[in-house]
Order: sequence, then C-alpha cells, then structure tokens
Amino acid sequence: MTISFGTSGHRGITGSDFTIKHVEAITLAISDYVLNINPDPSIAIGYDPRPGNSPRLEENSFTKETCDILLSRGINVHFFDFYVPTPLISWYIKEKGLDGGIILTASHNPPVYNGMKFNPANGAPAPSEVTKEIEISANNYFNQNNKPAAKMKGTLKKVNADNEFAKSIIEQCQKYCSFNNSDFSNLSVAIDAKHGTVSSVWDNLMNMLNIKYHILNKEPLTDFGGVEANPTKYSTLKDLRKKQKELSAQAAFANDPDGDRHVILDEDGKQLTPEETTVIIMDYFITKKTTLTGIATTVASSRLIKIAAQQNKLNFIETAVGFKYFADFLEKAKNNNQTALGVESSGGFTASFHTLEKCGYLPCILMLFIIKDTGKKISRLKEDILKKYGKTVFKEIEYRFLPDKKETLVKLFSSISQNTVNNSFTENLKAIVKTDGIKLVFDSNDWVLFRLSGTEPVARIYAESDNDKSAETLIQQAKIFLDNSVK
Repeated sequence: MTISFGTSGHRGITGSDFTIKHVEAITLAISDYVLNINPDPSIAIGYDPRPGNSPRLEENSFTKETCDILLSRGINVHFFDFYVPTPLISWYIKEKGLDGGIILTASHNPPVYNGMKFNPANGAPAPSEVTKEIEISANNYFNQNNKPAAKMKGTLKKVNADNEFAKSIIEQCQKYCSFNNSDFSNLSVAIDAKHGTVSSVWDNLMNMLNIKYHILNKEPLTDFGGVEANPTKYSTLKDLRKKQKELSAQAAFANDPDGDRHVILDEDGKQLTPEETTVIIMDYFITKKTTLTGIATTVASSRLIKIAAQQNKLNFIETAVGFKYFADFLEKAKNNNQTALGVESSGGFTASFHTLEKCGYLPCILMLFIIKDTGKKISRLKEDILKKYGKTVFKEIEYRFLPDKKETLVKLFSSISQNTVNNSFTENLKAIVKTDGIKLVFDSNDWVLFRLSGTEPVARIYAESDNDKSAETLIQQAKIFLDNSVK
C-alpha cells in the first residue's frame, strides 16, 4: 500500500514517500469524504515550515496542490496565511463551523519528513474508520491516475487567527481556574519554539498576560535550524535552560514544530513529565471544584495517571497511542458540561473545554495560572502530588535499527511468548498486553512497552518502575532483547 494513515495521517520522506502525487491523491480522497457529508463544504488548510509548504502558494508546492484540488471540486478553503500550529487549526475548525481541516506536517519528525492529516468537523484527529476510508480512496487515486471532473470553483479565503486563539485559551483558563487576575507581570518565562509554528501565538499569550518572556529559535525555518524537533528530549534543551536561568524565569516551555506537544521545566530547569503536569492540573481543578469527570491516557503513559484518577474516583480510560482515541471520551464530558483531560507521555495534552486535539499551549498556560493562584513554585506542586500519589520513574528511549530489520521486529512482536520474555528479563512476567505494540507487565507492576514507528526505522521503548535503578535496568534489558533479535 503506497499511502498509509498511521496514528496521525500519512507521513513520509519528502521526494520519495511524500510527493505531489501523494498529496494529490490524499486531497482527492478527503474531498470525496467531505462532499459526501455536505455538498457545499468548507475546509481549513494549515501547515508547518517544512519544504514544500508554501504560505505564498508557490507553483508545485504541497499547499498549492491541496488548495487547487479542493477549489476545483467546489470546496471552500480557509487558507492560513502563514505557518500555523496544529491545535489552532483544530480550534478554528470547530469555532468557525467548518467541515474539517487538512494539516501539512510531520509533527516532531525530522525536517526531511512531511505529512498530511485530516481533522473532521469536531476538530479532533480523524477516527480510524474515517482514515481507513480515506486511505483506500487515496490509494485508488494514486494507482489509477485519474481525477474527478472539475466542478464550479470554491472560494479561497486567507485567514489568521493567532490572536483570537490565544484570547480563547486565556478566557478558558480564567473560567476553569476560577481565577480572574490577569496581571502576571511578576512572572517571567523562557520558550523554545523549535523554529516551527508556535511563536506568534506565544507572543500573543505572553503580551495578553503581561509576562516578561524570551523565545528561542523563533523564526520558522524549513530545516528547523538543525535543532531537535522533539521537545521531550531533555538533553536538547540546554539553551532553553540557560535562557531560563538568565531571566530567573519561574517556568520554561518547549513545543514541537507544529505545536501539539509540550514540555514544562520548573524554576530550576528540571523537567516535569506530561503525566506529572496533568496530575498537578487535576488536583488544582479538584480544589477549585471544577466539574472534573475523568482522565484519558494511553498504554505508553505513566501509571501515575491511573493511581491519581482512582484515588479521586474519576473515570479513567487507557487507549492505544493516538489522540484520536480520546475524542469520544472528551466530547461526552463536554456535552455533559463536565471537564475531562487527555494526556500522552509524548507531550500531548488537552482538556474537553478547549479542543479535541492535543495542544502545546494549554498545559503551560494552566500551569502559569496555578502558580500565580497558589503562590507555589512548580517544584513544590510536583513534590505535593508525588507525596500524595507516590513516586514513579518513567523512561522512554528510541531504539534505531537498519530499515531491513523492521520485518524481523514485526514478526518478533507478533509471535512473542512468555518463554521468550522470561529468558531476557529478570523480573517475572505477569501479562503481555497487545493494545498497541507489546507491553510486558511484571509481577511488581513494573512494565516495558515496545512500539514501532510508522515512519522511521525506530522502535520506542518505554519502561516504568518505582525507582530509577529498576526503570533503567528494564530499559537496558529491553535494548539487549532487541539487539539479540535483529542480529
């Protein structure tokens, strides 16, 4: 299959697995989907600064090809006039009552990759049944080389909603934190924009809150300036920590290039895990008597979420990796005028009152409201929740292998057995969970998870224990397990 929709759309290396022909086929398939629902649909198009994503709609760019096909089929296009973060597009779709949005991005993947994903009318990542329909149709178009006849031209409207989006985030935080003091002038923040899409919204947010701030890697660049695109890699945030120290900033934030992931550093430059951030927010909402009903997370996330949810008698669900699996849970809460949270260990977070897509801004702004309202430093907030719910040590690494070894690992994971595991790990195995990848749960409730990337020759290894030494031992045993398997 040439076109494959994974956790979040189709991704590939530009020029080989991601070309104008791929974009054409996917856009035609998406246009079929929306025209079957509404004969006069409107779609937003957003994009990050990767090669081929042109704000000026240059000839042979991916953005122009996408626009031209939609317009030729009578679909109205809201085209963002500059690089734009994914959560803004998601919010805009719902806010403006559109039929969906197409986002040209490969998220945190290196700049040689590009991608294309579709969010329907609710703004959430498209569910599996929708992406499967689009995938089949796109492959038919790709292989048949024929286009549907052009219809009456749709309208093209160039849009910018950075200020409007930022304003909505602040208003939501004021409402759900029950805290209306908008003077944050005694706070300072350092931000790493990764040369992606996020800086304009950050400018708006910081200026609205009157916060002293500095943005590193601010200008959008096609190669991200050579910086690591994934913000959750702590070792790559040295410049951010240095700037934070210069500013004596109470917090530092980083996003990936399309702005749907986040990292928060405390006042000492130490990293909070997304799960720790979520539990701090959860506890705060409970003290504010917010109508908090539950938390959704994935098999690749820390058990801290489950422990905290159960102790507070909140609904808890654990899904495969992918924010699309949270949509129904979040939407149900919203429709019942309740609040639900969704979090992934990779830095994805949202609340049902915001958007059904992960947002790299919301948890950061909520954290600023919390430290302002409580008068507590972030390190103290973290200390409080770990005392309350217990310490867990969660680790994640990338295991890179030669591309021709991928099939070997696919076969290994499909046929994995208890005997194979027991020969490689010192802890006794309790269960093998195959919700997404292979999760090995041991008698101690420690666990290891293996997941293959859909785009790169990478296996992600996750492990969790109640102490650093045991978690690191699990990671090392997992690496040896894979080493022996790909020899």
